[in-house]
Amino acid sequence: MTTILIIIAATGLGAALGVWTRRLLAPLPYRLQGEHELAEPGSRAWLMVASGLALGSVTAWLAYTDNWPLALTVLPLTLAAPALAAIDLDVMRLPNRILGPTALLTIAGVVIAVSWSDDWMVLAQASTGAVLSGGTFWLLNVVTRGGVGLGDVKLAALIGLATGSVSLISVWWAIAAGTLLAVVRREAGKRPGAFAYGPYLLIGSWIAVLSSPW
Repeated sequence: MTTILIIIAATGLGAALGVWTRRLLAPLPYRLQGEHELAEPGSRAWLMVASGLALGSVTAWLAYTDNWPLALTVLPLTLAAPALAAIDLDVMRLPNRILGPTALLTIAGVVIAVSWSDDWMVLAQASTGAVLSGGTFWLLNVVTRGGVGLGDVKLAALIGLATGSVSLISVWWAIAAGTLLAVVRREAGKRPGAFAYGPYLLIGSWIAVLSSPW
């Protein structure tokens, strides 16, 4: 019963954070000079649902797998993901002012998780995941001559760090699922040109964590 109440509370908190994020982004403070001429992104009411679902489901995973030491390694990205997705969908850019603090909090979370559980594999896996994921996307950035943006490279490294703390298989699933979703969405939309990759990588990381062994 206590576990269920924790999950319900986390879902409610996530929904509230989604409402707050929506209001924070409404004036479009992240847009740079030249981006203010873009079309309005709409109401973005989905932020409340996405944020509540993300925090509630990840909390459920932490509770039922008894992986509480990993809470600080996966929650920073979980909380930042809705805002990152909303901004990327609007201007096709992932701002450093969100990626940077999220990365620092995740690194701190990995260190605390290692101290808490005395499991150095968490650090090894997280570091390896960040290098492999970030390195792969850096190569894609070079090969595509910027088609895969540097923001996606940084996000991939962050996803590798967070999901790597769970397992290296989770890193693979995060990138594979995110890429597959992006390809399917792009083909379904039949829209040439620039494409927001970030939201699909974030969904992939969510799928990867939740599909980790229960």
